[in-house]
Parts: sequence; structure tokens; C-alpha cells
Amino acid sequence: MSETEPPVQVGPYADDHQYRLISFYGAHHVPMSRREFEERMEEDYPGEDPYDSELVAWFDHPGQWPGE
Repeated sequence: MSETEPPVQVGPYADDHQYRLISFYGAHHVPMSRREFEERMEEDYPGEDPYDSELVAWFDHPGQWPGE
């Protein structure tokens, strides 16, 4: 993770599962549902918009989750 990248990275969208791979602070990507992502964002960034582009970089399809 570079200093100019947001601290949260969301991996590619895929229709064949219900999760997206999320990386916090450059750590390994872990699968998360929308609910899990939003809960983690609230823990790490209380009161912040979990979809703020200053905090989150989306590989593609920003704000979209498979299965919705």
C-alpha cells in the first residue's frame, strides 16, 4: 500500500459469490459481505462514510456487492 492509496482496498466484483475481497491497511485480502464490511468500517472509522473514496479504493463496481 502506498501513502497515496486509501487504507481500504476492495477487490474485483464477481457474480459467482456473495463476498468481495477486502484489504485493510495493506494486509491480506479477506472475503467479506456488505454487512461485515460496513461493521468493520464502523469499528475502524467510527462515524465515517464506509464508501468514502478517501478511505476506500474499489477495484471495480464501487459500492456494489454480488447477490444484491
